[in-house]
Amino acid sequence: MILLDHLKIPGFLISSIFFIIACQPVNTSRIIEKNSPYDYEETLVNLDIAISEHNYRIIHKSEIGSAIRERGDNDFPLSIVISFCNIAYAKEMMLIDERLINDMPCIITVRESESGVIIGTRLMDEHVNNKQQAEFASRINDNLIKIMEAATL
Repeated sequence: MILLDHLKIPGFLISSIFFIIACQPVNTSRIIEKNSPYDYEETLVNLDIAISEHNYRIIHKSEIGSAIRERGDNDFPLSIVISFCNIAYAKEMMLIDERLINDMPCIITVRESESGVIIGTRLMDEHVNNKQQAEFASRINDNLIKIMEAATL
């Protein structure tokens, strides 16, 4: 206790430190991932079916892992980014706020890893002030999660 007597830290400094710590942003990572019980190719087939069963259309597939392998790294893990869309949802989103096009959540990734095949996506932010946008994000996030679950059943 004698050692602490000479450390006279002003109360406002301690209060300021606690205030700064309390005001740090919460981790808002919206990326979710799930292990697939299937191999890479089976997961892709299941994902294609799940996407179409949820009324989305696949727009593009970026086969990242294959492209890296074609450039000489033959052992690079396979990975793909699948972009898909439901035009009715896209229109609804744009009518809520046209800037939301920058947060289009319609991608799902599949990759090989040391722990197996991983399927993942980025959810929309549901913690916004616009109630209509929050409800929309909740519906889309529910769809994305259901698509991932259907692909890995």
